[in-house]
Amino acid sequence: MNNPKPFLSIKDTATETGLSQFYLRNGCKAGTIPHIRSGSTYLINLPLVMEKLNEESRMTDGERRIS
Repeated sequence: MNNPKPFLSIKDTATETGLSQFYLRNGCKAGTIPHIRSGSTYLINLPLVMEKLNEESRMTDGERRIS
């Protein structure tokens, strides 16, 4: 991930992370994916998403939180 842009569209974030566009869009709507809105467009904060994914991957199954 060598992307200089901290905010990406859902489509671009899906490409960078391997997460589905559906998952990302629903996460934005639910408030579990760090983002800002520009009109009807979600712009996802990719560095924070990657940090959150890394944090969750370090947790064991017993420690995993549902957010």
